Amino acid sequence: RLFFKAQAAVTGGNTVSVTVVATPNASCTDAATPAPLTVAWNMTIAETSGWVNQGRDDAVSDGPFSALTLATAANRTATGLAFHRSAEGCRQIDVALSGDTGQVELVRYAGGSVATPAALSNITMHSAATGNNDHHVRLFLKARAAVAQGDVLDLTIVATPNDSCTDPRTPPPLTVSWNVTIATAANWVKESRDDDSASGSFSPLSLAGSSSRTATGLAFHRNSDACKRIDVSLSGDTSHVELRRYAGDSEAGSQALSDITMDDAANPASGNQHVRLFFKSGASPSAGSILNVTIVATPNAACTDARTPAPLTVGWNLTIASTSPWVNQGSDVAASNGPYSALTLTTATSRTDTGLAFHRSAEGCRQIDVALSGDTSQVELFRYQGSNAATPTALSNITMHSAATGNNDHHVK
Repeated sequence: RLFFKAQAAVTGGNTVSVTVVATPNASCTDAATPAPLTVAWNMTIAETSGWVNQGRDDAVSDGPFSALTLATAANRTATGLAFHRSAEGCRQIDVALSGDTGQVELVRYAGGSVATPAALSNITMHSAATGNNDHHVRLFLKARAAVAQGDVLDLTIVATPNDSCTDPRTPPPLTVSWNVTIATAANWVKESRDDDSASGSFSPLSLAGSSSRTATGLAFHRNSDACKRIDVSLSGDTSHVELRRYAGDSEAGSQALSDITMDDAANPASGNQHVRLFFKSGASPSAGSILNVTIVATPNAACTDARTPAPLTVGWNLTIASTSPWVNQGSDVAASNGPYSALTLTTATSRTDTGLAFHRSAEGCRQIDVALSGDTSQVELFRYQGSNAATPTALSNITMHSAATGNNDHHVK
């Protein structure tokens, strides 16, 4: 019998030709002994079938993928990668995945649907054109895949002819490398109208008396290279404040705080849109308080770039001033010189000093306007500078500093 040796080094497609020569042994002395016999034998070495794409094979990923989106995805995410190959010598294929497999999985498909059975062995990988249900495998990122920004997952799929393949043309196992790229999120960038500094501290009296909203100086105007369309919301001490949507220096036609295209002024189509923070009309925050508000900027659902960043939270503080007390500046007198004689007052040819004087101001305001009401028909206020009538005589914008400051001690009597 003729055998191929162990690990015979033959070449596919070749024919191995051998000749057997049978010669009578020298011990054969019979006169009928024949001449030697030559027999030719040929062994054909099959040519291995090539691995062929059966229609659904795809070695190009749909990525890059967003780590943020994957982390919250309730279902698996298709990578776009699929293996659908077989050979003429073998259609029954086993597949196995190796490499960075912690966050991915292979799923068996029949056409466009998950297949039953789900086993990754003995998959008959015919072309869809044959009517054999088009079985193949596809790669998915798992639900809530915990991948890091900037990662590249290196994967290897090994396709092995099933043990049922006995055709001599059956090819050796095939190894295919796949890469799945995870995007790095773009940074949030401040555009021209962004301002995270308030205009200063605010007077509770002015705010309470205002019949229109008061600008705080705070504005949000940020986006990223991956997403210009932004939703905003405000939380915290919001009872006295409100966000207003602006286009350039004017209020926008729509006050919706979602899907705001926050391009800079260089893009006239966007109108340089952003949001600004205002105190409401008649706002009544407590004197000495600090209002803490938080603005959350979220990429709109229309942003599908894998580099789209996570929502951004910005904290803003608004300081409400403590009202300064009114302080006697030295010449203030609240006690009258009276009582007075009606007879004397009736005949007096010049005004009579009551002894009463107003000379008060506050650290927050030295410029004082005064007005008199009540039984005013027989009395009058005069502006004084020290002990003399002042010039000017106007009862408005009187700088009521103390005499000690050298500010002429203006007051009224």
